[in-house]
Amino acid sequence: MTVSEDERARVQRNYFPVQGEGAAQRFYFPAGAEEVLFGADAPRDVAALCEKFGYQRPFVFSSRTLNRTTDVVDRIAKSLGMKLVGLSDRVGEHAPVSNVIAAISEVRQAGADVLVCIGGGSVMDFGKFVQLGVTEGVRTREDLRALQVGQQPDLNQRPDLRQITIPTTFSLSEWTPAGTPVDDVTGKKITLRIPNGVGRAIVYDPDVVRHTPLRLALVTAIRGLDHSINTVCSTAPNELCTVLALQAITHFHTAIPLLAQGKADIALPMLQRASWLGGVCQMSVPHGFSHFMVHVLAPWAHIGHSETACVMMLAQARWLREHDDPRLAAVAAAMGRPGETLDVILYDLLRDIGLPTSLREIGVDPEQISGVVPHALAHPYLTLHNLRPITTADDILTALASVAE
Repeated sequence: MTVSEDERARVQRNYFPVQGEGAAQRFYFPAGAEEVLFGADAPRDVAALCEKFGYQRPFVFSSRTLNRTTDVVDRIAKSLGMKLVGLSDRVGEHAPVSNVIAAISEVRQAGADVLVCIGGGSVMDFGKFVQLGVTEGVRTREDLRALQVGQQPDLNQRPDLRQITIPTTFSLSEWTPAGTPVDDVTGKKITLRIPNGVGRAIVYDPDVVRHTPLRLALVTAIRGLDHSINTVCSTAPNELCTVLALQAITHFHTAIPLLAQGKADIALPMLQRASWLGGVCQMSVPHGFSHFMVHVLAPWAHIGHSETACVMMLAQARWLREHDDPRLAAVAAAMGRPGETLDVILYDLLRDIGLPTSLREIGVDPEQISGVVPHALAHPYLTLHNLRPITTADDILTALASVAE
């Protein structure tokens, strides 16, 4: 099970094709984002944004835990008053396609003109899929599957519906106009790209994030850190993106231990700034092994994406240990340990805050890991853009073996 030559050629044309010598560096503004609010008061500011943009019929999606154990969603709903046409927390982990189809129907019937999405990565992505489905007239599973990136669909570039997003985690999902819902029938993810899929406004409210369970906040911050490291260590680097991502790395590396120590007042606003710094630039350069191996290993092993990211971040750093590139030194310096080896710095960080550093710790038997390799080789991006090339089954097994126990 590998990527065919035709498919590899197509992917290379569409996912950061190689530029000729002397080509301009490109910065892609996240598709759809117009405004970012820091230090926000979500109930006040979401209502004000709806007024500013002229939205009259908002529909709220949230995580179930946030809706049923806190007053956050209720306060935002009350701030919208009589304009609110619907509220749902039926999102589900990894946004199952059946839930997406049901939500598309519910939003369509309510006549909503904007989605307000409050929660972590699953909720952020769910809003994108509903936006896409309403715009494209999706009514069935088959309709949604026909919109997969691999089908090269002709999508409406002016969506009928937009989002206002209030992220409660730090994996940078709010900044990507794409996502991967899980097909309930096959158990596999499908890849969707959503025109103007980033929220029209992104609202960072540190008081909302206080309700996020500590471990969830920590593992998603590690995933945001991994994305930022991938941006710096890209095979097609961009000077502006490198500057922003190095700042994000510094913020993440400083704030994560502070959050683990209970210093949320300092840590949470810093993590939200890191999310902006790392998120706004991550679609401008290709990412490598650790980013995409999470997409393969987590569903294969039925484990959490961000827990997996902790271990894959370390596996990539160990794979790069002997690789001579000044950007690895720049990342170490951004983490306050110039001259040290990146994989040691990351291992120390994970151990200090009690997060996993091995496959065994996230419930993956190292003896069974060869089973995931065909799926990794079949992934269209995983073997394309790695600072030290990863192209064969042996390469993948070597990288994974470095974090076995």
